[in-house]
Amino acid sequence: MTRATHSPLYVTKELFETRYKGAEAIFVAGSVVKGEASTYSDLDLVVVYPHVPVAYRESFFHKDWPVEAFIHDPETIRYFFRNVDRQLGRATLAEMISEGHEVPGATTLTASLKALARETLHEGPPDLAADELEERRYHISELIDDIREPRSKHEMFASAALVYNELADFHFRTRRGWAGSGKAIVRRMKKDDPTFARRFSEAFETLFTTGQTARVIELASEILSPHGGFLFDGFRRNVPAEWRAK
Repeated sequence: MTRATHSPLYVTKELFETRYKGAEAIFVAGSVVKGEASTYSDLDLVVVYPHVPVAYRESFFHKDWPVEAFIHDPETIRYFFRNVDRQLGRATLAEMISEGHEVPGATTLTASLKALARETLHEGPPDLAADELEERRYHISELIDDIREPRSKHEMFASAALVYNELADFHFRTRRGWAGSGKAIVRRMKKDDPTFARRFSEAFETLFTTGQTARVIELASEILSPHGGFLFDGFRRNVPAEWRAK
């Protein structure tokens, strides 16, 4: 039997009855539910028990499917929503539950968790604190300087890869939007602002294919400008006073 003969829901139902016996429900999420899966896509699950000693994640193969499971109870889910993901500006768990398909079926509990997930997504992440905003401006400014006149293509590509993620995260967070990472960045941009997503993608495609950095530098200047622009002169950050060894 191969992966193709077992649907995501079939595999999840089997896991619910065997590996996760005693769970209240499983939310099946990710690209396989959205119809966007590739040959190497994994099966993303949020497994909800009445109570777990500690939340955790695990990865394994089942019926030729690579499975990534996040094990929680209602209290750990609420904690992650409020104190972990929200502070990071990421809504991964809330999106998985909000968009996920319930196995073995919808219940009062799954409905309440979906409602909480939607509420969390609507609320958005907190504003960046002033010192964090300044820190990020400084870091992006440093990275942009590294691609203005790089000593080699290898150094330029390494710095540009960092700029891609840092600049996107800054763009999302300063707009009070949920951030994305890696492959999810442009997807999220397209959803929020298709025109900007195209400009962002084209600027970095030009850099990585031709080595020309001007469009990325211009884009960075545009994104940073409403928040004070590039930052170097006058920047200072103290470390905690207790950071000393006698």
